[in-house]
Amino acid sequence: MNPADLLTVSECQEIDQLLLPAADRFAIRVAVYAQRYLRVKTEVTPLEDLTEAQVYELVAADPQLQAEEQRQGGFMTWYGQILISALKQLRQIAEREGVPIAELTIPQISRWFEQQCQARLQSSPPSP
Repeated sequence: MNPADLLTVSECQEIDQLLLPAADRFAIRVAVYAQRYLRVKTEVTPLEDLTEAQVYELVAADPQLQAEEQRQGGFMTWYGQILISALKQLRQIAEREGVPIAELTIPQISRWFEQQCQARLQSSPPSP
């Protein structure tokens, strides 16, 4: 993973300006990072077709993550779970937007999280 695959300062600011809870803004960052990481690591398989096993294989083959696993046992499993969770959300977003996961933009991803947040607020009972 090279620095170009991380969020830029302007992308971070774009996400920070959203009127969402911190947890949702963090989830947007994770989804974008997962999209970029998986897009770089998969050369043949479309992101939509990745299985959980393939995600774990990609993680296991990453030398940077292997080094982190040496420092913190269980890191690769945790990281794989994060990617799989984000990939599930990205699949929903891509289906809703009608585009491949690899082509999703930050505004599209953000819009989905905003809609999810609104749905949670509408379904929660009012405070006394």
